[in-house]
Amino acid sequence: MEWVEEEFELLTERDFYNTEWKIGTLMDDKPRDPKSIDTTWARLVTTEAGENKALWGDGSKGKWTIDVPSQFFSISKESFGGWFGKQIWAGTIEDFYYLEGTVRGWSPLSPASVIGQWQAIRLGVVEGERVTVEERGEAPWFSIEEKDDEQSGGGDDDDDVESEMDDSATGKVESEEDVSS
Repeated sequence: MEWVEEEFELLTERDFYNTEWKIGTLMDDKPRDPKSIDTTWARLVTTEAGENKALWGDGSKGKWTIDVPSQFFSISKESFGGWFGKQIWAGTIEDFYYLEGTVRGWSPLSPASVIGQWQAIRLGVVEGERVTVEERGEAPWFSIEEKDDEQSGGGDDDDDVESEMDDSATGKVESEEDVSS
């Protein structure tokens, strides 16, 4: 099988009808560790009435939407009767098979804010055949890291890049200069 790169103009709502996505979410209140990533799936369905509904792997329900001109995508997860608030996974569409963005949330007792980050991989069937790893290709977030390594020569250059340390207890980001003084 030969790899063929295809450019696309704009993805539309139709490109997401009845698709299933594996979603990995890292909430801000969790340590930055692979074990902290919550993995689930979301099925994007369209009802006979034309409503876009999201069915989550944990039994939650929500809605999904796409703004075609800006290529902005979002999936919501609603709590029981809205009493525990709402969460929205949102981001821009860069690829047919992969999505990524931030999680925003709010509740009756807390204001809306960014509470996490997410990445998703399209699962399932396209035109009657299962999507293969070869067809999907490498996730864009992995190829970005490789390009950055190639441009910087693969090493750390402390003169050009100010390193930052994340104090996960407070969420405060400090530069090396602040820490050493």
